[in-house]
Amino acid sequence: MNLNLTAGKPRASAAIADDVAADLVRLLLRGVPVNFAAGITAASITAWILRGVDPPRALLAWLAAYCALYLIRIATWLRARSPGNVQRAPLLWLRRTRLSVLAVGLAWAILPALLFPTDPMHALAVALIASAVCGAGMAIYSADWVSALLFVMPTVAAATWHLLLVARSLPPGLGLLYLLYTAFLLHATRRTHAQFQHIALHRAQASAQLSRDPLTGLGNRLELDTRLQQALARARRQGTELALGYIDLDDFKPVNDSLGHAAGDALLRQLAARWREELRANELIARLGGDEFVLLVEDIDPGRAVAQLDAVVERLHHAVQSDFELAGSTAGVGMTIGVARYPLDGTEADMLLRHADAAMYHGKKHKGRHRSWWPARAQPRQSQPQPA
Repeated sequence: MNLNLTAGKPRASAAIADDVAADLVRLLLRGVPVNFAAGITAASITAWILRGVDPPRALLAWLAAYCALYLIRIATWLRARSPGNVQRAPLLWLRRTRLSVLAVGLAWAILPALLFPTDPMHALAVALIASAVCGAGMAIYSADWVSALLFVMPTVAAATWHLLLVARSLPPGLGLLYLLYTAFLLHATRRTHAQFQHIALHRAQASAQLSRDPLTGLGNRLELDTRLQQALARARRQGTELALGYIDLDDFKPVNDSLGHAAGDALLRQLAARWREELRANELIARLGGDEFVLLVEDIDPGRAVAQLDAVVERLHHAVQSDFELAGSTAGVGMTIGVARYPLDGTEADMLLRHADAAMYHGKKHKGRHRSWWPARAQPRQSQPQPA
């Protein structure tokens, strides 16, 4: 599926990869509470079946360690449920999730190595338990080939070693049968993983198309609304500021009138490409329509907000300071931006956007009359009513 995002393809591809990883993390963690109950139950039954094996303290220590590992998985699941946590660093969360899966797989792998049961029935019981655990793990983690492999391989290696080398009184074909069973499960998991990746990729591509302006490849109103709500939630939680800047291009209409709409579209595409080169990870520019854009800046330090915003705006202003090449001709435009800050100028998205828009129009009307060429909120804050 072609995204047709022009100069924004590398950034869009990275965003799609992040969306696929975030979907995978959510899917892997969604069943953690149920898996916790099932895993603890299986571990307790296993400990009861092998209760006669010496030393019993080692078995109890294994059970306690297994419970502790799953409590870590529960903590990971709870942190991932916080709004925006996974989406901010999906690849990091995917690594954390896979490591937690590996830890649980290692816990099951330790069991045969820890007990050294000499009784063939105990050895067979451990092999059957390991087979059941591997089968359940394959089903649970089938959407992610890497997680399934990390969970199963330690257990498979330990159980195979136990069947082939320790439990010599058992038929030697059991070890080979166990390996064939595992290979079949891994093959099935690989196919499921490929199907999930295919579906998740198409979903992310469709989502990217819906949230992108088709002309410039910048974000559209949908992406702005989504990112702004997430940014407001983070700012409230972390005690930081954010800013909205309403941007309108100066002298853009004469370009359309004299050179045609195709030239105006080409100018907007070139401008968007220049802006993308200037954007940082905590910044977003969305096109609302025509020559109107909105800038979102997150993680603003309240103590140096003006200086931080001035640096951002100057970077964007630099993109319009040189002319644009338009089919044998050149044209130049300027930009006017008005800025509103959270929480000083409002705490809700609509209010901030209205104040930024008002500041922009105030800036157009009073160019050259401000201490800074980009005005902040135009309307003064209402003073508190005085008591009579």
